[in-house]
Amino acid sequence: MIKIINGKRYNTNKCKILGKYHRYNNGNYSGTTYLILASDDILLVHTVSSGQDCYLSDSLISYDDYCCDRSVDDFDIVDDRLEDCIRLKLIVNVE
Repeated sequence: MIKIINGKRYNTNKCKILGKYHRYNNGNYSGTTYLILASDDILLVHTVSSGQDCYLSDSLISYDDYCCDRSVDDFDIVDDRLEDCIRLKLIVNVE
């Protein structure tokens, strides 16, 4: 998906996926929401709908607009992107 956000053009195909979670409606898979990192270190949230939920549609928004009602805890962080998440201060690694 390509979208202009705050005057910048983003292409989800060129972003790194940091995490994702699958969405369900009445027990049926309705899509996946991805936490992605653009090349300019801007966090974006990309939702891909399966078409099974009339209230869920494909979207691309900034993480700042998304996080007002959700948190990074919603996402399953991709193992090889853990260092990016720590660097961006999304999570703290506690051992």
